[in-house]
Amino acid sequence: MHKEIISFYSTLRELFVFCPACETPHRLSDCKLFQKSKPEADWKEKLDKDLERLGRIEELLEEKIEVAREAARLVGRKAADKAIRQIDPIFAPLKLNCDDSKVIFHPLDFIVFHGMKNREKPCEVTEIVLLDKAAKTGEALEVQKSLEKAVRQKKVEWMTLRVEQDGGIKIE
Repeated sequence: MHKEIISFYSTLRELFVFCPACETPHRLSDCKLFQKSKPEADWKEKLDKDLERLGRIEELLEEKIEVAREAARLVGRKAADKAIRQIDPIFAPLKLNCDDSKVIFHPLDFIVFHGMKNREKPCEVTEIVLLDKAAKTGEALEVQKSLEKAVRQKKVEWMTLRVEQDGGIKIE
């Protein structure tokens, strides 16, 4: 009788049904029989083990792909920076980002908000550079000298003005 019960449940363990809702196979009986030896692995156990192994391999592959992407990103960024240095005679030699600059032309050519477009810490301006690419003469030179003198003597002030909806200007 004991052998017949074990044989019966062993047979049920080898029968599978498919759930119509989730469309996955399930054993007719998951009854765990205590025997001296473990039952042989059936096709579902082998399939589950293979799927688990493939899942681990897929995770490792995704990690390697992400590392390769990041390396490619760095190489591309360095190549782009090198190309910019070759075509940018103004900002690159001074190690300034041309995206940080605003063109004003008079009395200076550019004002550079160094660090404004920094990749590591965006919007963190570390210094303001007044930049002119060509030597000025006459009145323009005098204006530049007076700007330089004002900066050196720290006669610089920060003021925030807001234009309101009605067109009025409000000092903050």
